[in-house]
Amino acid sequence: MAKRRKKPARGRLPLKGGRKRVLVVLFVPSVERDGTTPIKQDRWVDAALEMFGRVFGGATAYPKAKGIWRDDERDGVLVKDEPVVVHCYTTPADIEDPGNLAELGSFCRTMGRNARQGEVGLVIGDEYFAIREFSAE
Repeated sequence: MAKRRKKPARGRLPLKGGRKRVLVVLFVPSVERDGTTPIKQDRWVDAALEMFGRVFGGATAYPKAKGIWRDDERDGVLVKDEPVVVHCYTTPADIEDPGNLAELGSFCRTMGRNARQGEVGLVIGDEYFAIREFSAE
């Protein structure tokens, strides 16, 4: 005999799967590529939140983390950083939209160029993108 499903308690709705199931993560650095010169991190966090809100509907920035990055173009120098991690959930359709991807890519290149980075870290789903080319479009 099959088990019967329990009904949710009166007045409580069960959780249902949401539409937004693709996680996008952006690492906003705290220092320039040299590892010592601070950047205007708050400005970039605010700009990232605004971009994610406009393009994908919202985002959350988590407080400073501790990180390290190996700069292979500078003989493997280790760059210590305190990035702010910005999380955004979006739909598969929205993350595959060419216009949305263009805006996300443009933001990452602009931040990388203006904040003098060696790499901007971006995760989409389960794939890490090491953005290193910052030339203007």
